[in-house]
Amino acid sequence: MYQAARTVAASSSSRLHSPVAWSRKSVQEGYYDLEAGETERTPLLYVRDNGRYRAKSLHRANDPNRVHPVALGLMVALLVFLLIGVVIGVYLLLLTVQRPWPVSHPFFLVERPAWWQYPVALEAASLDRLAVTNVIVLHTDSEDCLDQERCVRYLQNTERSCWAAQRDHIPYNFLIGGDGVTYEARGWKSQHGFVDLPGRNTTLVVGMIGNFTDRQPAEVQYAELKAFITESIRRLSLSPQYRLHGAVNATQPSRDGTIALYSQLERWPHWKGFVARDQP
Repeated sequence: MYQAARTVAASSSSRLHSPVAWSRKSVQEGYYDLEAGETERTPLLYVRDNGRYRAKSLHRANDPNRVHPVALGLMVALLVFLLIGVVIGVYLLLLTVQRPWPVSHPFFLVERPAWWQYPVALEAASLDRLAVTNVIVLHTDSEDCLDQERCVRYLQNTERSCWAAQRDHIPYNFLIGGDGVTYEARGWKSQHGFVDLPGRNTTLVVGMIGNFTDRQPAEVQYAELKAFITESIRRLSLSPQYRLHGAVNATQPSRDGTIALYSQLERWPHWKGFVARDQP
């Protein structure tokens, strides 16, 4: 009996000195009893660890840099909607770009690397602006080319002769052959190479392959020129308010001023007359 009394007293003393008083029922059910005190502010969680019981804090420190998943999802959705809006806006803008005429003839382009596969790369001054405002059309005053093989040979020979004579590249931005195909020379992003033509930084120079002083080019060449102008506007490389010009030889105006090439171009929209050349 004395031993039982000592056990009860020890148990009571332990409860008095412990902030948490455990009961058999609470242990079995997983709850705890908290003896409130001035120094205890955080409730303790009863957990079982390898057959022993320990206390664990219920409160966790909040991370100030942690982003809530809902907020993150809303931000991602907003960015997606903004991107879709930009794409739709650009598409609608392209639809509103005025085309100079309905084009039934498709645009055919042979890029420079397809006809000039030599180590000397194109080195030409770049245009300062994305969309230029002028197109100058002139003939090459050479033999015609009615198929791609002959047109490619003409471009290669012209490139070689220009490089041998002046250490410079073919001066045209583009050439249009009698096969109804556009051949890239200096392209949309480089200045033309004609020192006697104005507006090197605002102009695309297009050469019609052949001699058209006394006769007009084939209809397919005119159709391809229209397709080229439309494609240049579509690529935002030519202003929709562009100006179309012909080139007049200042030393021989009677020869180049009235060549058959311009008899049809003078009736086209955006025609603004002739520009003078100093060289034949």
